[in-house]
Amino acid sequence: MAGRRLSREQRQDQLLDTAAAIVRVEGADALTLARVAEEAGVSRPIAYGHFETRTGLLKALYHRIDQQQTEAAQASLEARAGSLAEAAELLAQFYVGCVLHIGSEFGPITAALATTPDMEEILRAGRERYADTFLKAVQRFVDLPDTEGKPLLLGVVGAAETLSREVISSRLDSRVAVASITRIIIGAVRP
Repeated sequence: MAGRRLSREQRQDQLLDTAAAIVRVEGADALTLARVAEEAGVSRPIAYGHFETRTGLLKALYHRIDQQQTEAAQASLEARAGSLAEAAELLAQFYVGCVLHIGSEFGPITAALATTPDMEEILRAGRERYADTFLKAVQRFVDLPDTEGKPLLLGVVGAAETLSREVISSRLDSRVAVASITRIIIGAVRP
């Protein structure tokens, strides 16, 4: 990209890619705006102009990963789910796979954000997005009003999160977690 000026969005993507690479290799403790600027080959004011603070950078990374994973799940569901059982299994595979895939970056980012005052709200919003994704997927196959389905699927997301953490810590096989989450989804939404 030498010799070409990046748009604000392209520059932000470049900075987030750089930040994610730093976290992946060295952990979140190594992440600073100055370090991101240096690794990306830009001045510090450019990095600060995009994120203002390290916390702003961490939040942007969190949201980016969350959005990418949600979009991937929705695309997979639309293309491959032909029944409730298939949708439930795809949701379970997606959730466990997502946690395993992004664990090397997402875990340290979440831990680094744990001390920020609005972290609980950030995590709650993420759980809500996943519950919405799950709800949209199962509503294709069962009549489940939002008012009834959303709380059920928030519970399912909580169970999926717990089982996925067990997989990350090597206390549970990923296939067992996927099968368990699939059964939980079907059991929660089937009349």
